[in-house]
Amino acid sequence: MEDLNVTGMVANRRLARAVADQGFGAVRRMLSCKTGWNGGCLVAADRWFPSSKTCSGCSERKPSLSLSERTFRCDACGLALNRDVNAAINLRDLAASGAERQNACGGEVRPGPAGRPPVKQEPGTTPPVDETGTVTAQAATA
Repeated sequence: MEDLNVTGMVANRRLARAVADQGFGAVRRMLSCKTGWNGGCLVAADRWFPSSKTCSGCSERKPSLSLSERTFRCDACGLALNRDVNAAINLRDLAASGAERQNACGGEVRPGPAGRPPVKQEPGTTPPVDETGTVTAQAATA
């Protein structure tokens, strides 16, 4: 996902209504939550990352690319792609490389209980005894 300058886009009178209707912040929050729930990690490319100006075939960067140019043509390797497809490939490669920054995905946020794995309570098993040697409150009522 690209980290867009939404505030700057809303300042443009011609784009303001269309940008405000999209709700970019809400989409980003939803994606962040859903990737977290499923064990994934949302990668946000820096707003200055030249995804449209960089060739997805050879990584050669064009110094300038006007918005009217809808087809990306690389002068170095001759690759010709739709501008948006080229940018999407570059963003995919950035996310796969993990080069954007170090992130905290994949690890446990809070440490678990000290040295004791969780115990699943099944019918017919003896209740656990706490560290003082007494039966837990749940076992005392059973």
